[in-house]
Amino acid sequence: MFIQQSDLFKDLEHDLIKQIMEISEKEDAPAGTVLFREGDPANYFYVMLKGNVKLTFKEGTYVAYLVSRPGEVFGWSSLFDRDAYTATAEALTETRLVRMPGDQAKAILEKHPESAMRFYRRLCKTLGHRLIKSYEAITSVSHAMTAESHGTGQILTMGPAH
Repeated sequence: MFIQQSDLFKDLEHDLIKQIMEISEKEDAPAGTVLFREGDPANYFYVMLKGNVKLTFKEGTYVAYLVSRPGEVFGWSSLFDRDAYTATAEALTETRLVRMPGDQAKAILEKHPESAMRFYRRLCKTLGHRLIKSYEAITSVSHAMTAESHGTGQILTMGPAH
């Protein structure tokens, strides 16, 4: 079952997995393919099978996250009643995905509340991890912007006192 490459779907009810697989389709995206743009209607939820997808925002100005491991998910806006995607998703390499309509996936999850609770807890954990990574990236860029190079071109960073 290809959908179970994602930790989100492990150990969920067999019937739920079967229904999710019925609404899902595999999609191959060549490098450079834009899967969705920030502001597009949030219609699909994706599971990575292989490849790399860059998530950016503000018209590609900022890289939010790189989806690169089999089983990683993106397009979660479609599962949280958001009208539009909050980022742009672009395939950096030849990529294989599982794509499912978010509204149908939500309806299936609602019929299986115990599995849905496990699914959403795992999804929240994933989103929390990405948020921490974003904070770390912002902090390192902010720190680099304020560090002095002393004319050497090297940035000295201030770490904890030893």
